Amino acid sequence: MRMVTQKIDRSFCVLAVSFLLLVSCGGKDTDQYPNSVVVARVGDRVITKSEFIRRVEYTPRPAYCRSDNNIHKKIVLNSLIAEKLLALDILSKPEYKSPRQLDEYIQGRREQAMRQLYRYEYGINRVSISAEELKDSFEIARREYNLGFITLPDSNYANQAKDFLDQGKSFESIYSGIFGSEEMDIKKVSWFDDDESIIRNALYSQPLEIGAVVGPLRLGTGKYLLFKVVGWKDNMQLSESGNQTFLDDVVAKVKERKGNQLYNDHVAGLMHGKSFILEEATFRTLVDDLADKYFLKEAEKGSLLNQAIWELEKQHLAINNSEFEVSYLDQKLFRFDEKDWTVQDFTNLVSRHPLVFRKKRFEMADFAEQVKLSIADLLRDYIVTGKAYAEGYADRKEIKSYGEMWQDQYLSGLYKEIINYSISDSTLQSSNSIPFIERHMNPIIDSLQQVYSDQIYINFETFEDINLTHIDMFVAQDKVPYPVVVPPFPQITTDYIFDYGSKLESK
Repeated sequence: MRMVTQKIDRSFCVLAVSFLLLVSCGGKDTDQYPNSVVVARVGDRVITKSEFIRRVEYTPRPAYCRSDNNIHKKIVLNSLIAEKLLALDILSKPEYKSPRQLDEYIQGRREQAMRQLYRYEYGINRVSISAEELKDSFEIARREYNLGFITLPDSNYANQAKDFLDQGKSFESIYSGIFGSEEMDIKKVSWFDDDESIIRNALYSQPLEIGAVVGPLRLGTGKYLLFKVVGWKDNMQLSESGNQTFLDDVVAKVKERKGNQLYNDHVAGLMHGKSFILEEATFRTLVDDLADKYFLKEAEKGSLLNQAIWELEKQHLAINNSEFEVSYLDQKLFRFDEKDWTVQDFTNLVSRHPLVFRKKRFEMADFAEQVKLSIADLLRDYIVTGKAYAEGYADRKEIKSYGEMWQDQYLSGLYKEIINYSISDSTLQSSNSIPFIERHMNPIIDSLQQVYSDQIYINFETFEDINLTHIDMFVAQDKVPYPVVVPPFPQITTDYIFDYGSKLESK
């Protein structure tokens, strides 16, 4: 099996919300999706073309439907429909009560999607680019530099490095004094790289000759950077298609960066005048309590797969109120925007927005600072979420169907585990095994297909237009509370026959 792991960086959030925008095809935000973008309607649920593609391409599929042939594609659609049938069947039971943790999780997922759509509409969707601006970008974007870097921890070291340069000392001698060798590690830097803008501006705002030394430049982390141009090359595209791809990439990158700047300026306006003051004693207690939760022992990582998941998830930290004493929950943790927040208020918010650390790797000594920064980012998102609610984003059809996708995945999985728990067959190793699915799940799905047949509509025209790949890929976003883009593929049926439902016309 070939596995590709793909991360989507938050700096280009149009990628993170493209699943929402691809299905916004006119009409009011609360209107139904037009049939032309729908693969299937199941009760009050909908499977859009974009959701179908994401559920297939952004997470690994089981072997029995991993290929790109027509049989496997039919199994995929039957599986996605079956997921919604199982969820609807559970929701129809009067005795079912949704767990509070699930409600908070789904709400958190929906609010993240609201913020991403809000970011798109207040950022990249408002960008305008002049022809002159694109022309300048086309000219400089071909150049790729080879640089030698020196990272300096603070302004004292930066001032010393500047003094050495002013005295005529070479970059290599400064490098050697720090690292003990004049043989520098060389890094390639492109105009397309999303390093700090101060680096890009220093490289591309004016022509630089080989041997030029730039800096020290102050970075957003508070550190300083000194670099030397060791070499450069201009990447030229000889083919027409290659040149067109380059031009398209430049346009997309310019739009992305201008969109990010527009959005950041917008959020700066929202946060203007809002102060954030921590209660030091309560905060220190909180940090001590959270440290044990965060710094897992190496042995607890387990397999290589678990290590990979840990690398993804350890940037995020959820909190359970039951871990704290009641008296502690009532203590004031900070004051924000003229309001006092208790530990209870804070944990209530974190229950639907896990803390997101800006760094993935840091030492225990940096933990308190990372928690402080993550709280500041949490409160920024809290303000943005409030604006999104006020502007009706919660009622957008894209947001509703996104939340339903995650709810249906949970409920269908719960249904399957109930079936698994209710049987006694020691030969079945897993509820995801083909014997379990064929013996126990297929009959249940067949029955539900008939029960709900008059509520199922399939758009075969749109379905046939979809082409699948057979490359497994796991897609995750960076620096968001919920990094995984789509739920796991529902392993609940191997059926490829459509003997239920009605045909849905595109027009």
